Amino acid sequence: MGIEVLRVILGWAVFAVFHSLTVSEGYERLARRVMGGRAFDIYHRLLFTAYSGVVFLLLVLYLRSVPDAPLFRLQGWPRLLCHAVQLGGAAFLLWTPWDLKEFVGLRQWERRTEPAPAPGRNDRLFTGKAYGVVRHPLYLGISAILAANPVQSWNTVVSTAMVILYFYVGTFFEERRLMRKFGDEYRAYRERVPRFLPLRSTSEGRGRSALRPRGPSGG
Repeated sequence: MGIEVLRVILGWAVFAVFHSLTVSEGYERLARRVMGGRAFDIYHRLLFTAYSGVVFLLLVLYLRSVPDAPLFRLQGWPRLLCHAVQLGGAAFLLWTPWDLKEFVGLRQWERRTEPAPAPGRNDRLFTGKAYGVVRHPLYLGISAILAANPVQSWNTVVSTAMVILYFYVGTFFEERRLMRKFGDEYRAYRERVPRFLPLRSTSEGRGRSALRPRGPSGG
């Protein structure tokens, strides 16, 4: 399975690079110059959702073409334990407040007729509910659901590892943006709330996230 595993890693790596570039501040500055400030605020998120969805669909089709083999299938109480973890991850996602319409760009499009659109949810630092437990609760909830799957193949295990790794690495870039945006308010927040797991860590100053993820990611 060596070459197949490398193909899966390569597929996710290409997607990660694409996604990272298209959520970068440099890319957004370029898009704003090309589209104009007003059009960018109204349409960019919708366009981002559309082309990110297409690229993700291509990734899924590519991964389905990679030969795979079963790795394990848990039964009995281990399977029930895995499902319990998945339910916990799903509950954590439901406890995480986020606006689906704003996430995909519909809310911004609906505000197109406003002469001075009101700030969106992502323009305010939110630290309540699940964001008071970890700074990136959406990433944690999705990671729990994927990692606790009781039926795994080689490709799904590698894909899960790549997704969780990308989530974790992405938090550092996302938090750099949030620090510039919210300054001392965000600094105080990250000092009291852990980053990814609900565990205190003195190595990173006890905490950092808020807000929603920037793509089929960030949060």
